[in-house]
Amino acid sequence: MKLPIYSTCLALLAAPAFACPTIDDLGKGIEFRTDGGDIELHRQLRPGWVTTTVTFSDGDGSVLELYQGMYLLSSIPMEKGLPKPGDREDYATPAELKQWMRPVPNNAWVNETPGGGKATSGLMETITIGGCAYNSFKVIIQFNDDDTYKETYDYLSDLGVGLLIKTEASDGTDNYVYTGVRALP
Repeated sequence: MKLPIYSTCLALLAAPAFACPTIDDLGKGIEFRTDGGDIELHRQLRPGWVTTTVTFSDGDGSVLELYQGMYLLSSIPMEKGLPKPGDREDYATPAELKQWMRPVPNNAWVNETPGGGKATSGLMETITIGGCAYNSFKVIIQFNDDDTYKETYDYLSDLGVGLLIKTEASDGTDNYVYTGVRALP
């Protein structure tokens, strides 16, 4: 009877050739790729804190330290793949960032500190990145120090990280499309 063997082979061909990353992979790192060739590596530093190393296609980039996987503490620029710690820029204090609530869907919240701002979030939806489906919701943040600038994230609640998908400023808008994801071994 060849039908069960044929069905099993078809099911194996339809399954992804890799396991989709989960929160358990955040310790070693989860890598996201954009359609522009940029790479983001997200790693958990300690509970509630993530570093995101962004490498652009030319080798430059930044190392970001984020609270709740989305709220920016600091940025260290990278040149040709090497961090430049002497050029670190701090955007808030850890105490200021802890005033931000953990992102939740369909809500709005405010952080009145100098490192704060206001955030609104959308409904939970499923997004697909590189064949992997994740629960996600949009979060739009407008910061206290510049009301002409906004960031929009897809917050992947199952992973505890936000992916920056759009920036809006007085001089224009930039969009980012994520096309791949993998867990580091």
